[in-house]
Amino acid sequence: MENELLLRVLGALISGGLSVWIILDGGFWLYVEMALCLGGLLREWIKINRSKNGPLFIGGCIYLTLPMLFWSWKAFYFPDMIAKEILWVLTIVATCDTFAFFGGRILGGPKLAPKISPNKTWSGVVVGAIFAYIASIVYVNTIFVDTTQWRTKWTVILIVAAILGDLLESKVKRVLKVKDTGNAIPGHGGLCDRLDSFLMATYVRALMLGCT
Repeated sequence: MENELLLRVLGALISGGLSVWIILDGGFWLYVEMALCLGGLLREWIKINRSKNGPLFIGGCIYLTLPMLFWSWKAFYFPDMIAKEILWVLTIVATCDTFAFFGGRILGGPKLAPKISPNKTWSGVVVGAIFAYIASIVYVNTIFVDTTQWRTKWTVILIVAAILGDLLESKVKRVLKVKDTGNAIPGHGGLCDRLDSFLMATYVRALMLGCT
């Protein structure tokens, strides 16, 4: 368990640190990162979906593609805001996921959805949601001082989306009878495993266009 936790932490620090550096730098390399992420996501999806056809396969391809297209569009038309926007969503998702993991391990208790994801607990979800909300409020009030009101209201929906995105991916993996979508990130599995919450949260962020 200690080795697994160490590998998980190191994997998150290395992959997360590199991604954040590219996001902050922006420009050409941000487009490269998004293109590589999309390519990696689709590659994993094609690999684990043995049928390569049908509504699930096609729907999955569309589901994985649209978020990256959305962020590419934002990067092109709002280059001064893209880093702040992506890091806001990532802050919520990463905080929720991290504290849900440790909260569930420490507190235990009833399972959230035992038939879908047997390791997730209600205590973990609550702890993750609380810390994600706090992290978002701090981020919003520090970075988005002119648009704090609507961002604060949407934070709760983004947190719910992050949790549902995680559960959706777990459900799909059970349907396809796979444990992980790949091994791209040590301790975390594949890109689909790592970005599941971020993808769903991105759909919610796209719904906020009327607020910006």
